[in-house]
Amino acid sequence: MIFGLGPLFAGDAAPDKAASKQALMALQNYVGDWKGAGALKGGGKDAWTEESAWAWDFKSGKAALYFTTTQGKYYSAGRIEAGEKEGAYVFTGTLPDGKTTETLKGGVTKDELALLNENPAEGRPAKLELTLFAKGKRLVMTLYAKDAGGKNFTPLAEVGFTRKGSGFGKDAQGPECVVTGGLGTSTVSYKGKTYYVCCSGCRDEFNENPEKILAEFAERKKKEKAEGK
Repeated sequence: MIFGLGPLFAGDAAPDKAASKQALMALQNYVGDWKGAGALKGGGKDAWTEESAWAWDFKSGKAALYFTTTQGKYYSAGRIEAGEKEGAYVFTGTLPDGKTTETLKGGVTKDELALLNENPAEGRPAKLELTLFAKGKRLVMTLYAKDAGGKNFTPLAEVGFTRKGSGFGKDAQGPECVVTGGLGTSTVSYKGKTYYVCCSGCRDEFNENPEKILAEFAERKKKEKAEGK
């Protein structure tokens, strides 16, 4: 589940890599491979399946989370970055044509990441919600349109994803990603030792400066121990 954010960074300047990474840690459980089924609200014969892969990206000088989707009805890819203000997020979605993009902005409300498009194109969502369930094994994307009056949101479609390899319905734990602390799914090596990472973005970040990453990891574990975690 996603919980409310505490102070992450101050002022109006865009966050740097460390601050933006910290800001996005609340969304860490999105990282991984997902298998989903979507349907338009109201049923009908327009159901579809899609698969998404979420990962970290540190290449632009600040952290971001991004996903790519196969056979997605509304998006073929998406990217979430920390906004300029505390607790804000910016989502840039790429439509199925692979070229057109749209931007939604918002933040975490209770257990949901809620994002708004103030001026959506015809047939496009005015609101997007991402919600985690079942200890991070289920991710539900709900899309909303504006009603005829333009004042209220009406359900447009929903895609329910199950994390691949999660053993949905069972409790499963695994190794920790040395970069972000998420669930480690692959390994990297340094000086004869093996460490876990959660995605290709974290793998690249580790390989770029393993000494720095290991020092940050050691400091994080020291802090967790002091806090009794």
